[in-house]
Amino acid sequence: MKDIINDWIKTYLIGPMEDTQADDEGRGWRNRLRPELEKRRDDNNNPIYIFDPTLEEQSKVGMNPREFHKKATSWLTSGHIDKFKEGANLIWKGKNYLEKTEDDGKAKLIHIMGDIDYVLKSHFLIAKMDKGDKPCGTFMEAGIALEHNIPIYVIQTMLLEEYPFSFKQAVFASGGEFFQNENKLLEFIDEKYNLKIKD
Repeated sequence: MKDIINDWIKTYLIGPMEDTQADDEGRGWRNRLRPELEKRRDDNNNPIYIFDPTLEEQSKVGMNPREFHKKATSWLTSGHIDKFKEGANLIWKGKNYLEKTEDDGKAKLIHIMGDIDYVLKSHFLIAKMDKGDKPCGTFMEAGIALEHNIPIYVIQTMLLEEYPFSFKQAVFASGGEFFQNENKLLEFIDEKYNLKIKD
């Protein structure tokens, strides 16, 4: 936890996962952007810490996003609301458990962060959605970011007027912006957050 909650710059990559035009669980753009972000360092030579839900979700629910969404849907249709609620809490709030230490059998508390934690611990969010994607949690994350003045930077894939009105409000009111492509976004965050590319 110490390395996550320290003063490193942190970002959360938000956008649809379960129902995307690319049919890739939201991995494609994140897999392209993550290595570019990982090259960057702040003034103290610290890397950016990246919260990527396509990598993190497995540790919370024990399965990949597509499997989890199928299972959660079956819980709903079969009336197992308690299981659905438990899964939702794991995604959004994470989980806590005790782990035995080698120190006289004592225990330490382990917290696996949830999506709400990722938003609140981030300096900014990066969002991407394509025409035909069905985002849902993305809008909730944007609302949380807006409430806490965490800028949302959007890699634009559609005309501005094609984005939902409330989402655009959240982006601009959070201090965020829309960018024509990933390179424009990277140039912007390099300048704004004084980042350098590690050779």
